[in-house]
Amino acid sequence: MIAMTPTYASIGIYAPILLAVARIVQGLSLGGEYGTSATYLTEMADQRNRGFYSSFQYVTLIGGQICALLVLFVLQKVFLTNEEIRAWGLAHPILYRRAPRSNRAYHAAHSARDRGL
Repeated sequence: MIAMTPTYASIGIYAPILLAVARIVQGLSLGGEYGTSATYLTEMADQRNRGFYSSFQYVTLIGGQICALLVLFVLQKVFLTNEEIRAWGLAHPILYRRAPRSNRAYHAAHSARDRGL
């Protein structure tokens, strides 16, 4: 939704309002997912490896931020001009993050089904 938000020039004041609503929804969904995944990682690990498995949530969070910075750096320095980035270039990283989310949703659904939930 964020990548597809129309510009201020096309819909006026509704563009920043729509963007703010999308960011709020995104934040609420992350907040609902974050605690659940932390609990899942902690409960599914054995006693000896509980801290190790729980740390993956934080490591992948930082890894995702580093990957986002690398994509932005490559877009800025290799593929797009400053004008192109301002006009439409920042929508690409937002669209590309759909693949890992789809993969995660697929695995979550199948692991729940395999456990009989």
